[in-house]
Order: sequence, then C-alpha cells, then structure tokens
Amino acid sequence: MISEVSSINKTEALRYMGYKEKPDERIMELISECERELLKAARPQYVWRVFNLQRIGKSLTLSECDFELEGSDIAEHLRGCDKAAVICSTLSSDTDRYLKKLDVSDSMKALITDALANAMVEQVSEEARKDVINNMPGYSTTWCYGAGYGDFPIEAAPLLIASVDAVRKIGVCCTATNMLTPRKTIIGVVGLSRGELDKKRRNCEDCNMKNNCRFREYGVRCSD
Repeated sequence: MISEVSSINKTEALRYMGYKEKPDERIMELISECERELLKAARPQYVWRVFNLQRIGKSLTLSECDFELEGSDIAEHLRGCDKAAVICSTLSSDTDRYLKKLDVSDSMKALITDALANAMVEQVSEEARKDVINNMPGYSTTWCYGAGYGDFPIEAAPLLIASVDAVRKIGVCCTATNMLTPRKTIIGVVGLSRGELDKKRRNCEDCNMKNNCRFREYGVRCSD
C-alpha cells in the first residue's frame, strides 16, 4: 500500500534531533527545505495482515504462523486481544540512497533529514494502524509494538516480515544480524480487541520503558 503522508511531524523530528525548544528561524527554514526534499525522495509504503491469536498455556502464536511471540511485554501488550495485525512500514531503498548521498555532500542536511525520516516512518506506521482499524469494524487497537522493543526479541523481525510477505510486497528484508533494510523501516504487532481497550495500558506509569523514554523527557506521551 502506498502511503499518503504529505507532510512530516516537525515536532517529532525535533525530538530526534535533541532539541528541547524550538530552534531559530534559520534552522527551521533548513528543516522545511529538508522536509520538501525528503518527501520527493521517499517512497513510503506499508503492508499489514490480521491473524487470530492462539494461546496454549503460556505460548502465544499467530494463526498460520509456526513461531511463538516471545516475551512478557508482547504478551501484556496483547492482553485482552483476540486478533493481532502485523504491520510493516518503510520509506523504501530510495530514501537510503538519498541519505547516503547527503552523508557525503552535506552533513548538516544529513542529520536533519535522518531525523525527519525517523518521524516520517512513524507516521507511515500510524497510517497503517488506522487502515487496519478502518478494515476491522467493531475493533479497537493497541499501538504498534516493534520487534526489539522491551523483551520482545529482535529475532522476531524476519519472522514477522515473512508473515506479511514484506520482501515481495514492499521490498523489506532483514540481514543476518536482524537489521532491517531499508533502514527506515518499522516492523511490529498491533493488538485488536472488540470494544474499548483498557486505557490504563497506555499510561506512562504502566510502561516498561518509562525510566528511559524520550517522550517523557519532553513532557509529552507516545500515545493518546
């Protein structure tokens, strides 16, 4: 699926750059210039697939998949859900080539554009999550829990990629060391539950990453 992202969340990009306050007008103009150029270079895409969740004892698996979703964090993330969607979002290999070009030609633009790309791929992932909701009437979702986050092992990444056929559909692969390619790619799991999910599960105090969360550092939250 081709993404419809037409502008990038600059507030989010500024967090990636390490800004705690809005930079001066000159920097903001440069950020806007980098945004325009990145939007031209990137080919944002995503793919997703919904699975039934199967629970046997402490084992948690996706229907039609022969691997277990390991870790207490992903189990908690999917608590109360009877289905899960695997979502893969990417800015494409074109973005990788563009970023490499900037690394050589303009280090300042490279730094800014890399942060913008991080923010952009998160927007693509959120667009995919909303697409799941639109196609699953009566369901609500958790946020997208990425492989490698908490104790959900990064080794799950190639298995999740295969489950949605992301190699063929959007050109996403995984190296022998479980690094995603293209670089600006997110692979993760969204839980689906009929009716409303317990909002307490989105509270910062209940998050296993609360002590080193970059969002809390800026006085904001990662989700509604």
